[in-house]
Amino acid sequence: MVEWLLEELGVSYERRLVNLFSGETKGEAYRSVHPLGAVPALVGDGEPMMESLAMVLLLADASPERALAPTLTSPHRAAYLQWVVYGTATLEPALGPAFVRSLTVPPKERAETATETEIEGIHRVLEPLSDALESGAILPTGFSAADVVIGSELAWAEEVGLLRNHPEARAYLAELKKRPTFVACKRREQPWVGFDLENGRLG
Repeated sequence: MVEWLLEELGVSYERRLVNLFSGETKGEAYRSVHPLGAVPALVGDGEPMMESLAMVLLLADASPERALAPTLTSPHRAAYLQWVVYGTATLEPALGPAFVRSLTVPPKERAETATETEIEGIHRVLEPLSDALESGAILPTGFSAADVVIGSELAWAEEVGLLRNHPEARAYLAELKKRPTFVACKRREQPWVGFDLENGRLG
């Protein structure tokens, strides 16, 4: 989601791939960027940042001319913050188990990973967003960083079959996927690699 937002903002950036399984993230050099040795991390003019949501909020506010975040005095600011946080605090945990489980199966089987219980759970979590999904944007003012966050989470959910019973979410996501910025990020996405969770290694 951070890379997608950077594309939307039109700012120059360098994308560096980090191998989570080679020991690279355990070294002192990377731990100085991300103390937990996780991803993503953002290095800019200030101190290195961790937490993708914090990066989204900072970057969107830092480029007000792109109008991807309501101003502090906007009547839409509260809803914006609410839905951005909702994406990672509520929606992501609901899709997490199916997504992690999907890492252990072949690509052609990923869309069947989610159980009926998990699909019902996602439907319940998406209910408060139903009006926004039908309108095509999280905020009434149009596309914003909130759509980047929610759209990114839904893209993961769709990969593992969690949106099978939610046509509104699929339609909303389909429109977001047409954005050139989303296409650019998807084009650079790394090939799927299976992971052996039990033994902690790539399959």
